[in-house]
Amino acid sequence: MNPCIHTRRTRRIARLSLTAVMLTVAFTAMEANSFAQAPARYAPQTRVAYRPAYTYSTPQPAANYVQPAQAQVRYAQPAATQPAYTYAQPAQSSGDPNGFLAWLNGTRARHGLSAVGWDQNLANWAAQNSAAQTRRGLGHFVMGPARRQNSAMGSAASIGSMWMNSPAHRAALLDPSIRAIGLAGAGAYWTFNAY
Repeated sequence: MNPCIHTRRTRRIARLSLTAVMLTVAFTAMEANSFAQAPARYAPQTRVAYRPAYTYSTPQPAANYVQPAQAQVRYAQPAATQPAYTYAQPAQSSGDPNGFLAWLNGTRARHGLSAVGWDQNLANWAAQNSAAQTRRGLGHFVMGPARRQNSAMGSAASIGSMWMNSPAHRAALLDPSIRAIGLAGAGAYWTFNAY
């Protein structure tokens, strides 16, 4: 074998080996440099526990704390009312200045229901709700002992037909369990109470 060829090959292999080593060193240096510039990317993640900056405590009741008794709702009687609530007789119509009771009993009779009576106590509560409506707008603000209540805005002649055309209000007028009613208006606002 020719010694020159052997020497050239050896030199070429040595150069390739040296190039490979230099490239490896260069890449290693680049990686080390990248790691030094961006340690957050390569550093292991550590979790920091959240600790609030404030603390609070709930006050504890004293040892001699007594639970308050359940409040009972009591309605104050309006100024011009009877001292105790009483049912009016179904045929009674005195005290109704608008003729609403006669209209309602005629409507109830057409639907096979018994007549109801007038109750001035319910009318007084209705007057309070109607007065509240003049200040606050249409609504149910004062109910008193009534189980059913309708509110309307209009005239005394139109409120009955308006209520009959509304399913919820119609149900209150034709409720078979009511025995007494009261009606009062203030301006254009009206309130019907029934018990």
